[in-house]
Amino acid sequence: MQIKWNNLKIISVLLILFFLGYMGWCYNKVDKVNIEKSFCFKIEKWTNNSVIISDFCNKIGLNRLCCKILKYKIWDKKLKRWKYCFETGLSINEIISRFEKWPPARYVKFTIYPWFTKYDIASKLSSENLKKEFLKLVVDKDFIDKLKRKFIFLNEFWEIKSLEWFLYPDTYYFRPEDLKSILFPQLLIKTSVKNFWQKRKNIWYKCKEDKQCNPYNLTPYEILIIASIIAKEEPNSKYKPLVADVLIRRYKNWWLIGADRTLCYGLKVLSKDCYKNINYSTLNDKSNVYNTRAIKWLPPTPVWNPTTGDIEAVLYPQKNNYRYYLHDKNGNIHFWKTLNEHNANKAKYLWN
Repeated sequence: MQIKWNNLKIISVLLILFFLGYMGWCYNKVDKVNIEKSFCFKIEKWTNNSVIISDFCNKIGLNRLCCKILKYKIWDKKLKRWKYCFETGLSINEIISRFEKWPPARYVKFTIYPWFTKYDIASKLSSENLKKEFLKLVVDKDFIDKLKRKFIFLNEFWEIKSLEWFLYPDTYYFRPEDLKSILFPQLLIKTSVKNFWQKRKNIWYKCKEDKQCNPYNLTPYEILIIASIIAKEEPNSKYKPLVADVLIRRYKNWWLIGADRTLCYGLKVLSKDCYKNINYSTLNDKSNVYNTRAIKWLPPTPVWNPTTGDIEAVLYPQKNNYRYYLHDKNGNIHFWKTLNEHNANKAKYLWN
């Protein structure tokens, strides 16, 4: 009987030693094992740490006991809910330390310039499908109505047939995977329309309290159209209010607006190709409703995306007696009061 009891004690000690040895091996494995194959692992929102570690153990092939040790080691740590991708050679401890930090975000710039039309924006998209989706969405009535419910300020304008003039010129940052998604056109439009509202609302609130604002009593849509012309007509913010006053008086007095570049929108060409399409034929084409050289009225819609500087120039025009202006070969602007002065100086600034 004594022998059997001694044998039982020996077996128990051996089992304990084996268990402790196995535990030590697991601790060592958890601390020092390196990942032999790269993989990605997503931590879902609201998932508790116990489930996360169980899924992680299955991913890397840890047995149940080693997994329990891992759970014990990190049960109180705050693991960030995210999708992580790991390269080979990392230890489990290094991986766990990453789980405790937000991964560094990678973003790609997407810039909308002030003179961009919907065709210019579409040309920057990464695939033909995305270009078609963007051009379709920007004029889609159901999508426009949906945004009008989300962004109430859009209801201040005439019946909106396109959203392109509310895509505020700015540099936006998106994740690389966003730019390839078929949903990117929606994201781009919503983001830039929201930016337009945020930039514009401060101007509008200020204007309502200022009696000197909008002296010509223009409607919101007229302001947007004239501001869009100024965006391309005059790059220098110093002269934008002067140009604004000239254009507004031309419009109010039923004179030709006479802005060459507006016709390019009717031709549906990219902004960079505008100059090569301005010639005697296009300048005299009355079938192009955007040709302000031939038709006495504002274009039916804005022609580019105006900035807050362009809008403020229309709301606060600098009163003057000029009727004409032109830019010389160096891009400098010159103003005159009479047509004779204007014609005389064309030769001086453009042809010499």
